[in-house]
Amino acid sequence: MSELRERIGLGVCALATLLAVCLHVVCLTHAGALWRDEAGGVQFATLLPWREMCRRLALDSFPVCFPAVVRLWSAVGLGGSDLGLRVMGFLIGLGLLGAIWLNGKLMSLRWPFISLALLANNLTVIVWGDSLRAYGLGCVFILLTVGSIWRLMQAPRRNAFLLAAMAATLSVHTLYQNAFLVLAACLAGCLVCARRRQWRTGVLVFSAGLIAGVSMAPYVPLMLEAQPWYATAKIGFDLERVGTNLLLAVGAPLDWLVWVWAGLLPLVFAAGWSSLHGKATPGPIGREDLPLFALLALVAGVVLFFVFLRLSELVTAPWYFLPLMAFGAVAMDAALVDWCRQFRLAAVLMVAVMAGVPFPASLKLAKVRRTNLDLIAAELQRQAKPGDCIVVTPFFYGITFERYFKGRVEWTTLPPFEDHRFYHGDQLKERLCSKPLLKRVLQEVTQALATGHTVWVVGEWPRPQPGETTPPELPAASGPDERFGFSEASFCTYAWERQAAFLIATRAEQMVVVPVEPGIPICEAEHVRLIRATGWRGEERTPGPP
Repeated sequence: MSELRERIGLGVCALATLLAVCLHVVCLTHAGALWRDEAGGVQFATLLPWREMCRRLALDSFPVCFPAVVRLWSAVGLGGSDLGLRVMGFLIGLGLLGAIWLNGKLMSLRWPFISLALLANNLTVIVWGDSLRAYGLGCVFILLTVGSIWRLMQAPRRNAFLLAAMAATLSVHTLYQNAFLVLAACLAGCLVCARRRQWRTGVLVFSAGLIAGVSMAPYVPLMLEAQPWYATAKIGFDLERVGTNLLLAVGAPLDWLVWVWAGLLPLVFAAGWSSLHGKATPGPIGREDLPLFALLALVAGVVLFFVFLRLSELVTAPWYFLPLMAFGAVAMDAALVDWCRQFRLAAVLMVAVMAGVPFPASLKLAKVRRTNLDLIAAELQRQAKPGDCIVVTPFFYGITFERYFKGRVEWTTLPPFEDHRFYHGDQLKERLCSKPLLKRVLQEVTQALATGHTVWVVGEWPRPQPGETTPPELPAASGPDERFGFSEASFCTYAWERQAAFLIATRAEQMVVVPVEPGIPICEAEHVRLIRATGWRGEERTPGPP
């Protein structure tokens, strides 16, 4: 009977993994072109000399590890196409599944019931973990870090120490927020070691984390140098927004999945509390200490991750929470190891339900294209003629457009940049506040319409504010030492777009939306319209939205 239960447990976990692989395949075959974050990251990693890339890491969102992986993948000839690059993301997604199983072995979980139930078929993990960003790889390394730290605690030998130090170092060099999760795992390990009077083991755990932390020293001057223009991306710590995005992340594709995460938390605290009140006799760390280690790591990880969000003050999105989700899932798995063994049938049923019930919804939602800007670029290559004017707005859409537009017609963004290969946050303030640049773009639009050519708008116009009769003017540029934050950047972007929209709406005879749809859903992050404006009116008229 015991052997039968083992086979059933293995079979259900294997089935959940197989369904997850199917979702990864569907995601790979439908993702299509790279959207702006992916395109900018890939071009940043491959088009700059190595030393220059490292010097300008603050322009990207990640430390050096992921750009280095993309660079290596491309250098060996595998990144020459979008599909080749997406295969790399696909393999990282499969690597995350492998890390879940490997962690089960490192932590003696028998079968990773909880991790598979929470992560294997979560749509946020599938879609954004496979994207050409560092989040999937960061999840792989943080899972291996937790498992290797626990292995070091149980077997404080040289090989275990080297594995833990290497996993922790790779973690922090893949995602900045992983540094806070590595700290949480090391703190939990040190506390459990102190409780057991295993001082030497505690020093080893602390040293593994210290090596990872010290290795981040080269990023400090880069971050300090970037602070003046980082302010344009900071909105402050918005707890409501953070909470909404966290719920979206754990509740994909079905909202009730949030309650599974929430329902496991009391069990985790009960298991950790029970372990804490057990007799703490001096001696080697054993399996009975695993629930306490997991509870301490989970609590510290959540607190420190929110500290990171508070310090960064950046705009959050559901995929930002992938490393916390991976860290939390493995902590729950470790905390409930005894529960899963005692109530094997319940654990098996939970995996079966979590893998099977959301699968149809996940399968449908995984068939999503990341962008339609490549299709718009192809359409403009067919229709745009010399003398036409192409305006891409907002400016960050220019990163994707630059990658896919191969036509000879001049185009610009609002505001214009000389280099659209990747994001130039260091130039944003200067260009947003430049009235001569705005005047130049408006003249180009006017010239195209007045000479009988077409103005093509790639993107979305913002609606005018209530009571707005004329577009707002750009404010005077602040001094080099004055803060220029997110709200000022947003207003300047709005002013650019309203100035251009007002001009086209009052001077063009006709504005129509050109349908460019691929026949499958497009991700909301980059689902863009193409607007064609033609004709010329010398006198102003009341504008209407396209």
